Amino acid sequence: MSSRILLVYFTHTGMTGQIAKLIRRVTECDEEQIIPQVPYPEGVFKTIKQVRHDGPLYRPVINEFTHDVKKYGTVIIGTPVWTDGLPPPVLTFLEANDWRGVKIFPYFSTGGVYIDVYPALQSKCEGAAIANPLYLVYDLNGRFLDLRE
Repeated sequence: MSSRILLVYFTHTGMTGQIAKLIRRVTECDEEQIIPQVPYPEGVFKTIKQVRHDGPLYRPVINEFTHDVKKYGTVIIGTPVWTDGLPPPVLTFLEANDWRGVKIFPYFSTGGVYIDVYPALQSKCEGAAIANPLYLVYDLNGRFLDLRE
């Protein structure tokens, strides 16, 4: 297994992406962003409405990845926490990969909603060694409030 690190993240409002930029600066890692082919609407409430309309089983098509997670010993996964848990594009990514033998270090950004999405991540990444997550909490204006483990 490779000792290389892959940073994979999904960002909608930019908070998770800001954290990814910091991680990228301090680690020698490759980077891949999860991008849905059809973007979500701008604004929290419009996005919530769209996700609820799509339903819990909906998995959007995401852009093709240039990196194969199986070629990395460690994958850092960053995602926002949405009102219903993990965002659908993240679920598309998680369900499309074989996680056996991969070490995962997750971080979650949340703008006030604090749902424990760690069990959902664990259920989608069977066979992976998953570290305890970091939760970065922001207010709805994007100001950092708290770091929870």
